[in-house]
Amino acid sequence: MTTNLYDVLIVGAGPVGLATAIALYRHGIKNILVIDRTSEFRRVGQGVDLLPNGLKALKYIDELAYMRVKEAGGKFLNPPSHNNPDDKASAIEPEKLSHKRAWNHKNLQGKILRSIPLDFETWFNRYGEGRVFLTWFDLQTILRNLLPQEIVRANHRCVNVTQDGTWTQISCAGDRAPATNPFAHWEMHKSEPIEINSTQKFTLDSTQKNFRAKLVIGADGINSTIRQVLYNHSDLSQWAKPQYSDFSAIGCLQIDNVPDEIIQELESKYFQGDRIITLSNAPINSDSQYLEQPRIILIRQQENTLGYLLHAPLSLDSLLNKSAKEKIELAVNVLEKANVPPIFTRLVNLSVPKNLFSRPYYIHPANISIDSKPIWSSGRIVLVGDAAHGMPPFAAQGVNQGFEDAALIATAIAKIIDNKALDDEKTIFNEFSKYEQIRRPFMMKIQEATMKNHVWSQQQWEDYSEMVYSRKLQQSIGNLA
Repeated sequence: MTTNLYDVLIVGAGPVGLATAIALYRHGIKNILVIDRTSEFRRVGQGVDLLPNGLKALKYIDELAYMRVKEAGGKFLNPPSHNNPDDKASAIEPEKLSHKRAWNHKNLQGKILRSIPLDFETWFNRYGEGRVFLTWFDLQTILRNLLPQEIVRANHRCVNVTQDGTWTQISCAGDRAPATNPFAHWEMHKSEPIEINSTQKFTLDSTQKNFRAKLVIGADGINSTIRQVLYNHSDLSQWAKPQYSDFSAIGCLQIDNVPDEIIQELESKYFQGDRIITLSNAPINSDSQYLEQPRIILIRQQENTLGYLLHAPLSLDSLLNKSAKEKIELAVNVLEKANVPPIFTRLVNLSVPKNLFSRPYYIHPANISIDSKPIWSSGRIVLVGDAAHGMPPFAAQGVNQGFEDAALIATAIAKIIDNKALDDEKTIFNEFSKYEQIRRPFMMKIQEATMKNHVWSQQQWEDYSEMVYSRKLQQSIGNLA
């Protein structure tokens, strides 16, 4: 057991946990440690869309991190790999299609209902910051390389948390097994090799199982162990694990040799020169009954190769532990019930079973109300990112909001330490409560928008974008003073 007592220990070395560590470091707080359950830092994880609010937060946290992320995002123009299940989401992202400047949402008659700009400049001109895209692994690597390598430790899976009056102890297991998270990853229907990048540096100390810290930040994702320990055996126990959002994805991003007649019909009626489009049968009206309607993203690959990603309201029983063939049949049934043109079911029926993937989407709601008590902190422990407010990726706000959390919680902790209040439980409670009071009401709006934006009008989308992307992060940080 280590005798070190850290000022701050961060559980989770994803982008949000690392951004929080960088923010603390820039505040001069260097007695910190970041632990992660992964056995290796390896090339897994979907693509990440960094939007103006996330980039503003990252720039506030660290100018060098911002510059490196922006540079990497601008270079991300290579075609996706179809051998890694976690690359599937990134394959639908349009930054690889640099000649297009909009992602169009159309109805089943081919009419454009809403357009979202794709290029950096359009976003920058509207909101004072741009939009970039890069893989989750590349983002993690950029941020990790900005920290001293010895403070980030792999193969430390948090299994328990205990608090006493003056510090918190994190108990870890180092099991060397590839980490899996059924709440966040894609399921494939074939065995996939694990790609290990041997050049990636990390610290592994399998004999060191316990860590003590004055403060602990839970940045360990939507299936957060930290949250489960805090919530279990309390009046928050029903929210210890994430809730199913009632939506799931089924997709196949590489269907080769699609018949010419399917290509021609989809091109003439729907693509019309675009390379990626979203289609739905829903009228644009967020108060309508069509909130439960499925929508399908179509991707025009090269020549006669197409791909799709179907988002639909499904029961977990209908999806989990099903074969590829059964999931293809399920997707076809969903589309038929939605009265979509037969061309879409024809395409889905061409799905290649080995390329098929699926994912249930989960949410950890921000609108939990328990007698006005904090739900993102307890004693010396506080939650950030998906651990505090995980949600489906429909609005691409997971990492972006996590970066905002990182900027604010680092400011709050810096204030605690500057005031020499690491042993003052009242000050810690007050600062963590302020952080939550600032962030949680906004996250309630973001989560609601995430689940409803697919039926928004162009004006509703623009109003939302102005609210999220144009606001000044410094105003929220100033409220911590």
